Amino acid sequence: MVTIQFRLMMNSDLSTAFSLLGIGMITVFVVLLLVVITGNLLIRVVNRLAPAPADDSLEKAQVAAITAAVNIFTEGKGQVTRIEKLN
Repeated sequence: MVTIQFRLMMNSDLSTAFSLLGIGMITVFVVLLLVVITGNLLIRVVNRLAPAPADDSLEKAQVAAITAAVNIFTEGKGQVTRIEKLN
């Protein structure tokens, strides 16, 4: 009699544990999904509202000098992808 009650209690506890596990995992998944969606929306809104970068074109000699300096410093492994003036 005692073993039957103990087994029924174990099944009930195990069922409760699995339901809590499922609810917790679903909750975490939904929250992370909301974070990703909100982040993507924020990035798109900021990119639309941000002003376009100013066209401060450099002379060809300056670009060549910067590229040569990066090439020497990185021993040919580096690559100049963008040159930006810092204020």
